Amino acid sequence: MATEIPRKLALASTVLALSATNAVALDDPNDLFDLSIEELVNLEVTSVNRNAERLFDTSSAVHVITRDDIERHGIRSIPEALRLAPGISALQIDANKWSIASRGFGGRFTNNLLVMMDCRLLYTPSFSGVYWDIQHTLIEEVERIEVIRGPGAVAWGTNAVNGVINIITANANNSGDDIVTGLDPHGSSFAGVRYSQQLSDSASYRAFVHYTDGASSTLEDGSDADDDWDLLRANVRADWSTDKANYSMTVDAHSGTMGSTQRFYLLTPPFLSFAPTETDVSGAYAMFDWALSEQADRSTSGQFYVDYSERSNEFLYGEDRLTISAEIQHRRTVGRHEISVGGSLRNSEFDFRESQQLVFSEDFSTNRVASAYIQDEYWLSPDRLSVTAGLKLENNNYSPDNIEWMPSLRILWKPSSQHTVWGAVTRAVRSPAISDLGLRIVDLGAPLPPLTAINPFPLPARQGTVGNPDFESETSVSIEFGVRGQLSDRVSYDFALFSTDYDGLRSLTLIDPLCSPSGINVVQDPSCLFTSTEILGLAIFTNDDDGFSNGGELAVDWQVRDDLRLRTSVSVANDKQQSSNSLSVPQSSAYPPLQASVRALWSPQDKLSVAVWVRYVDDVEANSIDNYWQANLHARWNVNNRWIASFGIRNAIEDDNIEARSQINELPRIYIETAAFANLRYSF
Repeated sequence: MATEIPRKLALASTVLALSATNAVALDDPNDLFDLSIEELVNLEVTSVNRNAERLFDTSSAVHVITRDDIERHGIRSIPEALRLAPGISALQIDANKWSIASRGFGGRFTNNLLVMMDCRLLYTPSFSGVYWDIQHTLIEEVERIEVIRGPGAVAWGTNAVNGVINIITANANNSGDDIVTGLDPHGSSFAGVRYSQQLSDSASYRAFVHYTDGASSTLEDGSDADDDWDLLRANVRADWSTDKANYSMTVDAHSGTMGSTQRFYLLTPPFLSFAPTETDVSGAYAMFDWALSEQADRSTSGQFYVDYSERSNEFLYGEDRLTISAEIQHRRTVGRHEISVGGSLRNSEFDFRESQQLVFSEDFSTNRVASAYIQDEYWLSPDRLSVTAGLKLENNNYSPDNIEWMPSLRILWKPSSQHTVWGAVTRAVRSPAISDLGLRIVDLGAPLPPLTAINPFPLPARQGTVGNPDFESETSVSIEFGVRGQLSDRVSYDFALFSTDYDGLRSLTLIDPLCSPSGINVVQDPSCLFTSTEILGLAIFTNDDDGFSNGGELAVDWQVRDDLRLRTSVSVANDKQQSSNSLSVPQSSAYPPLQASVRALWSPQDKLSVAVWVRYVDDVEANSIDNYWQANLHARWNVNNRWIASFGIRNAIEDDNIEARSQINELPRIYIETAAFANLRYSF
């Protein structure tokens, strides 16, 4: 596989380069697309430095998924939309579970990617990751998705190690009045309605209700995976402004059921069985944002939210979580200096319910995080050369260190008005999660039969893990380099390279087996075997491993002619975890080493658009996942000013590919099938 990566990358890069060099510039920008090539390069982003700036001026690997991108491809979910960004691995595990990662080390429980919606954190401290099954909203409300590949620790703190995703919803002033519905023959369906009202010249509100009923998929043996699901979400948002300030208030609630087929382990042959389970999910949040522009050279903004989430009847564990968060930022221009400072406080209260699969060995009921940061962007040469230095300090009661420090140094150079060169060195931190500190996984796999080569004891041996109260923070140092710009009025490009070294990665260190239920060490007292029913072969979470991830991403956007645009990308990531401890079991990579994408967007007339999207995802050898091709086709027809109809096919080419597996083997392998669909929208 190592020799295949350079060959595949060279081939994909050659195709992209030929596409770019054969582009022909035309006189007028395309009127059939929402944004021209130049406008895409100059999109405003806010997630890099917490301040609005042009994409062209950022010293980070940033990609913006626009509203137009989402609509042209008929995308109905946020995980599927993330596939539009280079350098992001968005793999579907079953009908409602996903593995989302950036630049390596992926999985269902990815813990090094920070995900937000309107700067509200979506992750749970229980495993420092995101439950993607509940991040399902009315997609028409998404204004754009800003994707930062690489660390964003100074702006966003711990866990922003390999990337930052900020899902930004539309201002109430920009919302429409719509009824949307859709269906595919496989059985999935959705319906939503939203209504907005202008209260005055400076105030408006909008509300929506959205319901999705997802059909189940298929197991490897052809049987039903029982992973059908449903989710109901209601949301109200108000936006208003004064001469110097903008305000926003959002209230949201959701409720639903997530199905799955789970592995159950037995102490007698065949040691393994499968059974359907259902998880009840619900939650609500209220969020208030404000931004004050005191003068042209200074501004202050803040956010406060209360977020409640509940998962019950979960096969792994139940969780009730209440989070209260407050933060403030201030920006000021002093000469050639652009200075930003800010701080935040966040408190989460938990109530966990254990299961036969997971047990909490320690009491973790509260997570408190306090942070502060300062950043200075200094223009050595106005609008041409800048250096940005920043430092984030964070205190987390789960971290054994009192203060986590995360510095960053970035440089930006514009050799011309059409090209930007940037580089960065960043130290990022992943603070311990509850699962690292005090969670015991009872079964990582089927019990080992007695009196075999891998289990010499006369009793079946269960394989599990235990948390470590002394688990420390994982750290990384990332070096990045990038170039972006326009080759002509019709061609833009974005190229980035990265190399990240990790220290103190989570590993599994084997400890002496125990008799069960007594808990006596078998090595110290073998006589416990006569009074036991099973052996516990355990491993404890430690920081014994190091690792690295390196690679790059290349994206080219070519406006072939007024009615046709090609968007192509290729991403490579080579990640590895290793240990010098002979008792440590490094975690295998679950990240595809190569991904490539070609999208053709065609608008033969004002009322009709067609999108063809072909993706290649390389194999993941450690999880026995084969490489595969996928193709999506979508046609959208603006019938008139009120009606829009669309039709499409998802996951064509291969109808029986498996995209990903969960890290702790609680789920069987599930086919991601081809599906046709039709959507209808009425605006009033």
